Amino acid sequence: MEPVVFIHGIFQMLGSLPAARHFAPRPTLIPDMLGYGARANISAEIISIEAQADDLAKQIRSFGHQRAHIVGHSVGGAVAMLLAHRHPTLVTSIINVEGNFTLEDAFWTGKLAAMTLKEVSDLLQSYQDDVQGWLNRAGIEATAERIAIADRGLHAQPATTVKAMAQSVIETTSKASYLETVNIVLDSDVPLHLVAGERSRAGWHVPEVVLRRAASMTIQPGVGHMMMLEAPDEFLGIVAKLIE
Repeated sequence: MEPVVFIHGIFQMLGSLPAARHFAPRPTLIPDMLGYGARANISAEIISIEAQADDLAKQIRSFGHQRAHIVGHSVGGAVAMLLAHRHPTLVTSIINVEGNFTLEDAFWTGKLAAMTLKEVSDLLQSYQDDVQGWLNRAGIEATAERIAIADRGLHAQPATTVKAMAQSVIETTSKASYLETVNIVLDSDVPLHLVAGERSRAGWHVPEVVLRRAASMTIQPGVGHMMMLEAPDEFLGIVAKLIE
C-alpha cells in the first residue's frame, strides 16, 4: 500500500502529527529533512530545496516504497513540487498545503534570507525562549499541548538550516523555471490538490493557472497557516479524503 509522506516547512512542525491513526493500515512517513531532527548537524552548504527533494526520494525508496502520496506544507510544498518533477515515477499525488509558488509567498523567508546568520540565530532563540508568544503572534491559542509541540518544532533545526532553506526558497521561486517546473507537474498524471487555512487563504498567492488546473482546492475552516497545529485531526481528515 502506498504511504503518505509529510514534508514539513522551514520549522519542523509535523513531527508530532498523529498521522498513523488516520491512515492505518496505510503507512505514514514524516522524515527528517537535511538539517532537521536527527540530521540537524548536516552542513548547511549542502542544504537546498532541490537537495531536500532528492534526499526525500532516497528516503522513501529506502523504506521499500516505489510510489507515495506527498503532503507538503509551506516550504515543504515547494519541495513536493520539485520531488514530483525530479522523481516523477515516485509520486502518486501531491497535497500542497499553502506551499510556495512565487516570491509573493516568500515575504518572511525573504527577510530571513537577507539576515546575517547571527540575526537568524537571535530570532530563532527569541522564538524558542517564548513559545507561547510565538503562538499568540500567529493567532494560535497557546494550550499546553500546542506549546509542547511548537517547542519541539522550534528546537528541531539550527539557525544554519533555517537560513539555508530561506535562501534556497528565494533563489528557487524567483526563477521563471520554477513555474515551468510546476506546469510540467500539472501536465503529468499526478493530481495536485491545494489546501489552505480559512484565516490564511487570502495571503496565499497561488498563480491563476495553478488554481485552474489543480484537482481541488480545500479550505480548512477556522484555522490559519499552521492548521496542523491548531486542528490536527481535522487537517488529517482532509488529507485522508483527498487521498482516498
